[in-house]
Amino acid sequence: MANRLRKLASETAIYGLSSILARAVNFLLFPFYSQVFLPDEYAPVIVIYAAFVFLNILYQYGMESAYLKFAASASDDDGRIRVFSTAFWSLAGTSLVFSAFLWFGRNLVAPGIGLADVYSGLLGYAAVILLLDTLIVVPFAELRLQNRPWYFAFVRSVNVAVNVGLNVWLIVFRGWGVEAVLVSNVAASAVELALLTPVLAGRLRAAFDRTAWKPMLRFALPFLPGGLGYAITESINRFFLKLMPPDQALALYGSSMPAETLAAATAGDPDAATDFVVGTYGGMVKLAIVMALGAQMFRFAWQPFFLQHAKDEDAPQLFARIFLVLTAALGAVLLATSFFAAELVAFPLPGGRRLIAEPYWVGLSIVPVALAGYAFQAWYYHFSAGAYITNTTRYFVQCTLAGSAVALIINATLVPTHGMIAAAWATTAAYAVMALVLLALVQRSYRVPYAWGRALTLSGTAVVVLVAWTYVPALAVWPIELALLAAYCALAWALVRPSGTRPQPG
Repeated sequence: MANRLRKLASETAIYGLSSILARAVNFLLFPFYSQVFLPDEYAPVIVIYAAFVFLNILYQYGMESAYLKFAASASDDDGRIRVFSTAFWSLAGTSLVFSAFLWFGRNLVAPGIGLADVYSGLLGYAAVILLLDTLIVVPFAELRLQNRPWYFAFVRSVNVAVNVGLNVWLIVFRGWGVEAVLVSNVAASAVELALLTPVLAGRLRAAFDRTAWKPMLRFALPFLPGGLGYAITESINRFFLKLMPPDQALALYGSSMPAETLAAATAGDPDAATDFVVGTYGGMVKLAIVMALGAQMFRFAWQPFFLQHAKDEDAPQLFARIFLVLTAALGAVLLATSFFAAELVAFPLPGGRRLIAEPYWVGLSIVPVALAGYAFQAWYYHFSAGAYITNTTRYFVQCTLAGSAVALIINATLVPTHGMIAAAWATTAAYAVMALVLLALVQRSYRVPYAWGRALTLSGTAVVVLVAWTYVPALAVWPIELALLAAYCALAWALVRPSGTRPQPG
């Protein structure tokens, strides 16, 4: 078991490095954006990328998971090549149709997502990004199956370099506005596809096997409604924030708005107030990137790992131990990031600037809540193993629909009056429901002996410490914060360290 745990940890670290570099570009660039764009100017980017969450689900319709499943179970290399080609051509054909619709219908789509007419042209870039990002799904999945994390990491790293470099060049040296964000993304995605050409050349054939495609599609399609439910959970709050009554947005955040934004909002421009809220929320939620990336790091390594070890005699015990280690790590990240988020955003830069421009600081209160949401997301990824192993992926639909219902209810009832903090809680509550419902369902068909006593002790301790820190100002000083974090880590080590016995419930 120890060797397999080390292998998972090693691959998680490598995938994590690339995933951190690829997804952390959103955070790495946000301090830069905050210096050049006011929150209301940044809002169109937030709206478009929120729409991306929905559109990526539609474009990919679960085919990545289907490919991982059917390629891993192929009897020979010819069968795996056939599955690769079929999955790739399926995605290529449908994504071309979707992007054509988005390109030519962008003037119709823009109002539907709350995008002003002046920004509708940005959807043309979005159509190209979505197409390119869909074409790389299967090649990246193949790298994961081949256990080639270094190649995976290299391609992701180049994507980051191109994206960051073009953003800086276009905005600083060419004077572009928010369109630079999407143009840079187009270029970075095109470079990724080019770097994956060797994988395509080695695996792709000019053939489409309908016999292989039909069962793949049957496996994949349940991910579509579930994925859309996930998109509601993750991103629908941006649209509800956009629909906030402008007067309420002013009442909650008017004192924190820059003078020009406040002047526009009070002069009769309702978009100014709500765009400030959307831009602030969309920017500051990126501070939860550490937990979000940790969850993604785990997912990238976890899926091929549990598929490869599902038939091991001690697989349930192995999975239970991994869950306990995961829970301990999530608690540490939750505390560390919450404790030092304010210091991070206020980090001084030359010229009297701060790492994050002050107009965004009003959104700091959402950070601990968002971190907790991504912790539940990591639990959900772990519990998904049982559904894959027992071919009960239909559970994902039930879980995500339950989560999306919670998200919709909280967003619809509380966001109009409570704003950003309600939007953050909507996502966190939804992820919690998704994880716990999935656990209840998969335990019926694939039982894992989780050590719930220790897991809940770790989680409960982290929550109690965080609540005390939030409401007791005397605890919010760095020596005490470091002491609290060290105490939690000591507890985690005591509960997680190998004992030489099988994990038992409770």
